[in-house]
Amino acid sequence: MTEEDRHAWERPTLDEVSDGVWRVPLPLPGDALRAVNAYLVRDSGSFLLVDCGWNRRESWERLEEALRQLGSGLHRVRWVFATHVHDDHYGLAGRVRQRSGAPVLLGRRERDSLIAFRDRPGEARQRTVTRLGQLAAGDVARRLEAAGSPERRPPADPDLYLEGGEALLLGERELEVVATPGHTRGHLCLHDRANQLLFAGDHVLPQITPSIGVELHLPGSPLADFLDSLERVIDLSCRLVLPAHGPVFSDLRGRVGELLEHHRLRLEECYQLVEAGAQNAREVADRLPWTRRRRRFQDLDPFNQMLAVFESELHLQLLAERGRLRRDLANSSIRYALP
Repeated sequence: MTEEDRHAWERPTLDEVSDGVWRVPLPLPGDALRAVNAYLVRDSGSFLLVDCGWNRRESWERLEEALRQLGSGLHRVRWVFATHVHDDHYGLAGRVRQRSGAPVLLGRRERDSLIAFRDRPGEARQRTVTRLGQLAAGDVARRLEAAGSPERRPPADPDLYLEGGEALLLGERELEVVATPGHTRGHLCLHDRANQLLFAGDHVLPQITPSIGVELHLPGSPLADFLDSLERVIDLSCRLVLPAHGPVFSDLRGRVGELLEHHRLRLEECYQLVEAGAQNAREVADRLPWTRRRRRFQDLDPFNQMLAVFESELHLQLLAERGRLRRDLANSSIRYALP
């Protein structure tokens, strides 16, 4: 597959991926990922909107245009379902609700992060700086601060928090809410069992491995949660996976297997690096290859360096939880060694 083919899914389009289901790529600002897929599901004249894009004019206009192309408008949106609280999935939720009157649905375990984003906007940056410092990555924190970040607007509160296991009804369609913690602790997927569709959010992506644990309030073991969540969806009845980033694809079991294998291999790589003398997440990240191109850590931009350090830490943490490494906290630094 050429590089152009890999990015074809990002082009502005209205793509009917299944009967009554349309994929709408919405643009992202200043991100290595250039689009996020929103999905419009129509039944009995009403729409379910799955994820809604960044709170920016370009995303808003693209969403309105997609509904116009379908001979409708925002007044026909009955539900807004966000797979998780990140800006590219939740940013426009409040504005869509204001125009349509549609209730906004979000995972309950996203609540603490949402409140922090809304009421303490500086907390995310400070927690990131502190966490990178603990992982011997103060240099990454400095580069990240110098690079700045896109403008963010306070998120709206949802109308209803979901736990997983609920049924969402739209006309004749019934979609089951599936709890899939890992990418965030409150991440949710939607499973349309009758039509064999999985709205996967950032849980199962076709071209990249989802980042893990990039949030303000970390649960005990985000990587363990993610691996368990992959096992939870692998046997779902599914002919099409509808991801938030990348093209729609069909082989859920195969892709989940690839993600599980990726993390198994990465755990072994991290263990071997500690065995060879690496003592912390920064040193491990520096020696691992990154992305499908196997790029060097120093060639990544500051944001992706941060993701690499955090991912390395979570693999090291899981190795410690399994008894293969020893994890020590001393002088505000987290270090690893053989037990």
